[in-house]
Amino acid sequence: MFVSLAAAQGPPEMNSAEIRLALEKLDVLGRVLYVAAHPDDENTSLIAYWANGALYDTGYLALTRGDGGQNLIGPELREQLGVIRTQELLAARKIDHGRQFFTRANDFGFSKSAEEALRIWDRDKILADVVWVMREFRPDVVVTRFPTEASETHGHHTASARLTSEAFRAAGDPNRFPEQLEYVKPWQPARLFWNSWQNFRPEKFDPTGFIALEAGGYQPLLGKSYAEIAAASRSMHKSQGFGAEVHRGERKEYFKFLDGKPPGEGGIFAGIDTTWSRAPNGSEVSGKIRDLLQRFDATQPSASIPALLDLRKVLRGLGDDPWIAQKRTELDGIIGACLGLHLAAITEKPTAQPGENLTVEVEAINRSPVEVQLKTPMAKALPPNELVTEKITVPLSKDLRFTEPYWLRQPGTVGTYTVTDQTLIGRPENPPALGVDVTVQVGGEQIVYSLEPRFRTVDRVAGEISEPVVIAPAAFVEMPQPVFVFGSAAAKAVTVRVVAASDRFGAEVALEAPAGWKVEPASMPVKLEGDTSEASCSFQVTPPANPGADILRAVFVSAAGQRSPAFSRERIAYPHIEPQTLISPAQAELVRANIENLARKVGYIPGAGDAIPESLRQIGSEVKILGDAEVKADNLKQFDAVVLGVRAYNVHPNQVGAWYRELLTYAEGGGVVLVQYNTTPGPKPDQLPHPLHVSRDRVTDENAEVRILAPDHRVMNFPNKISGQDFAGWVQERGLYFPDRWDPGWTPILSSNDPGEKPLDGGLLVTRCGKGWFIYTGYSWFRELPAGVPGAYRIFANLISLGQAQGEGE
Repeated sequence: MFVSLAAAQGPPEMNSAEIRLALEKLDVLGRVLYVAAHPDDENTSLIAYWANGALYDTGYLALTRGDGGQNLIGPELREQLGVIRTQELLAARKIDHGRQFFTRANDFGFSKSAEEALRIWDRDKILADVVWVMREFRPDVVVTRFPTEASETHGHHTASARLTSEAFRAAGDPNRFPEQLEYVKPWQPARLFWNSWQNFRPEKFDPTGFIALEAGGYQPLLGKSYAEIAAASRSMHKSQGFGAEVHRGERKEYFKFLDGKPPGEGGIFAGIDTTWSRAPNGSEVSGKIRDLLQRFDATQPSASIPALLDLRKVLRGLGDDPWIAQKRTELDGIIGACLGLHLAAITEKPTAQPGENLTVEVEAINRSPVEVQLKTPMAKALPPNELVTEKITVPLSKDLRFTEPYWLRQPGTVGTYTVTDQTLIGRPENPPALGVDVTVQVGGEQIVYSLEPRFRTVDRVAGEISEPVVIAPAAFVEMPQPVFVFGSAAAKAVTVRVVAASDRFGAEVALEAPAGWKVEPASMPVKLEGDTSEASCSFQVTPPANPGADILRAVFVSAAGQRSPAFSRERIAYPHIEPQTLISPAQAELVRANIENLARKVGYIPGAGDAIPESLRQIGSEVKILGDAEVKADNLKQFDAVVLGVRAYNVHPNQVGAWYRELLTYAEGGGVVLVQYNTTPGPKPDQLPHPLHVSRDRVTDENAEVRILAPDHRVMNFPNKISGQDFAGWVQERGLYFPDRWDPGWTPILSSNDPGEKPLDGGLLVTRCGKGWFIYTGYSWFRELPAGVPGAYRIFANLISLGQAQGEGE
């Protein structure tokens, strides 16, 4: 049942006020599920109020993990960005005390209609997932963030509401998705609501027919208002730049009833029993909890232990109703907190291999005067405030999977991740790969806490930190980049890093390429001592004469000549989230294309974060990342082109005014300035050679027709002759935030549009600037170049080579 998702890893760390709040929540048996499409769509004000004020068990179901968005804190995109945003949601839920769920839907990028979103997602699969979460979480009330009617919003948004509306009825129907009934029972929530957008557009909102809720209160036990909790929660969406302002005071939320039992008077939970009387034989429980609260001593929480153990005996005798099972888990956490009980399982190394015997040190301390005994994995007394440790051996299964998010283990489709294990669907992340059960005995009651072994270290700045143990192969092979682009038939050096994850490792390393490609040498020997040692192996890779795309794979070759696939490791680490490790086959895409690039030296001014610099290095440009002090006209003279990263005007609003004056002088002297897309409102009129207006227009269909408006312009002819073929094989989209109005001084080069929509001609604008050039472009180079799209490389090479063109048409 759902309790498996909620089970604590160990005794939670809570102060006395938090313990009291947990006791109050123990007496509330109500659940609410909020549903939307993406990370950041959730209404954190409501989650904060429901979880900490009304004390409901509160969940947020995000249909996607936000994989298709942009990243304002680093270069990660697509699956890696989805991992970051998953962890950001989990960090948010730690603050607002909600639960987090997902479906298998992949955020494939902006969608202009619910019909498109449902088609690409594989509608029935995602509907099944929403039903599954409702059956497992068993909410009384379900709330959608978005209306079911089409509106001026993302197609994913409307699709999320329509799926929720259908799942509301399907969850209670045993004939719908019966394969799930092996694990869960049908569940019919009482009511379905839409949470209106009145806080975004209050001037347009008419509250007639809506149910109002005041969510702007204050929780004295936490010393925070729900708005303060909500703002801190929302500010965890750092990859989207969503640091939130606190709006203190009243905050009205409004709900429109959509389905189920009409609420009548009294709010969205009116008439729904949220007391212990809904649990079988639970009538006496509430009285015991109220007595606990009346007698609770914040200066000595352990004084409540006898009454808590008495309550535990009562709950233990009430059976396995889902509510009772969950409340038992919550109660065990409260008991541990009142004891000041600290339990941890610490490893000696950060990685472990399947099949090995892992040494784990279990540490325990009872910071209360109550008598506590350890029963397993060792039998020892826990005297007050005395740290007890014991080293144990944990045998790891040979079949243990390498660390990898469960939704990335198998290839999926554009719109849906492949997850075949029904019990994983809905989970925000993998369950622990290994665990240590610690049994403590208190007053005749035995309580089991499941600990996830972690590797602990001390950072000179952050202090003590710990991370989950990574299940890994004996060694990794790390490719320098995921795509190698060969713009000619010339060979390239490919240097891979072999990094040990075990005490000793020895083998030959080889790179395997398809027929037509040549790799030298055939293999290289590697011998590593120590689980952090590494070696570099350099190979020469020669492409075939004709264009094409293939895969380069790394393998290990044993002394007996047996070849086995190698794996790579990608670590994602930011201060606001738990570090993540992605382990996948060590391979890279090989792209052979005919690309001429005359921009030998390029300056790059970073924006929100992208991988364009490395992409340009692959086609022969020397790229220098420029800091604020280096954006001076005299310094820029050394570059054939200067490129501004995505959203540079948005993320550096205080610098772009001064930068522009230097960039303009540089361009007038013969340089090329290329500005990539910015979100609305875009650059100010005095920050470009000619004014333009950035809109929210975009082309979401990566296969949409692209028309060349200026076929004789040098940017379409030199040094690469551009044709329709150069727009084949693009990924996710054509572009976004295209200008919809511009001064006649700009020359529009390309036009595109999604099927059935108006042509968008502002995606690539070019103008002469003295002896040089200024370019503004909304096409998604930040996606296409790292993905190795040949035509995107050829066009971009033309853009940064404009200053080298002689005698070509304007």
